Amino acid sequence: MNSRERILAAVRREEVDYVPCFGSFNPLMPAQRTGRTWNFPWSPEASEEERLAFQVRQLGLDEVVNVGVNLCRPAPGVASRAWLEGDVLHKVYSTPAGDLHASIRYNELWPWGRDIPFYDDFNIGHFVKPWIENESDLECFKQVRRLSDTRDVLEEERVIFASRRNLADQFSLAMISHIGMGLTGAMQLFGVSPLCMMTIENPALVDAYLEHEHQINLRTIEVVGDLGLDYIHRNGFYETADFYSPAMLERFIGWRLRREADAAHAAGMLAVYTVHTGVMPILDYLGSLTMDSFFGIDIAFKDVDLRKVKEKLAPTKSLWTGPSSTYHLWQGPEATRRAVRQVFDVIGKTGLILTPCASSHSIMPWDSTLAMIDEWRMLR
Repeated sequence: MNSRERILAAVRREEVDYVPCFGSFNPLMPAQRTGRTWNFPWSPEASEEERLAFQVRQLGLDEVVNVGVNLCRPAPGVASRAWLEGDVLHKVYSTPAGDLHASIRYNELWPWGRDIPFYDDFNIGHFVKPWIENESDLECFKQVRRLSDTRDVLEEERVIFASRRNLADQFSLAMISHIGMGLTGAMQLFGVSPLCMMTIENPALVDAYLEHEHQINLRTIEVVGDLGLDYIHRNGFYETADFYSPAMLERFIGWRLRREADAAHAAGMLAVYTVHTGVMPILDYLGSLTMDSFFGIDIAFKDVDLRKVKEKLAPTKSLWTGPSSTYHLWQGPEATRRAVRQVFDVIGKTGLILTPCASSHSIMPWDSTLAMIDEWRMLR
């Protein structure tokens, strides 16, 4: 099998020549690496082609090529400006529906310079004023993140896709598209506590935001299916029992996830869903989703019962899992090797894609990642 065939067969829980291993490498942003050593064996300035050549040809890993398809364009007349007042950075979008404003505490830990993106975890810890607090904010947001699948926009995305296809073909890799963030993205726009409270006090606003994104997701899935991608990858990192009950997840996101997975299947693609922690109380809910696979369930947190995860999910879903980036990789090669053996012992070889949960970071001990790869080669 080549790498693309191996990954897709494993996601489908079909027979493979050997269990694939996905490196899930995360270079981190320069602000996150402050005071730390870069430990990846390629340069921070290396091109994607150079990185893949090392990861695929030297390490023997089963990497993937991501195609970022963006069908959103601002409405005519939208403009933005940013300014600093003391240690508070402000950004405002002027839109036909009014002004959309956010502000953050500006310090040495802020990685985006004089900008405040919509979707970023750094927002959560720095917000002075989040992007969305009320219905007026959401209407302005819709003017900035507006679905615009015109002929010109689609042609722009096809040109990007063609270059990504060439890279995937060069290394025989699967092509994916990260589509949708749901409540994870909402948390980066609303803030953590405000969003959790809003699901109780103003659920209509949360629903309105989720539906706006859901419609963009469905159209994007249709487009990437036409382009010939292999699978979509939906981010549900914060869509777990760390924040919500199973009933709340079903109420706000479950039925939308099923529609998106079903749309991917109708377009000839697979659907992979990221969840990380807080999964044990929602295993039945996760099992009810029509996703083909779950990415990143962390096996090291004290309440995680990997055998129960397998019992509830593995009969029909494949699992991308392995050593914890929070625990095992930091603890060194032996802890990492034990984690790889645990995954093979419990999950077995069917429907398994070995990967760090959730990623191997550039500042982590490289010997740990090498230990994961070496143990995989012996057990795969």
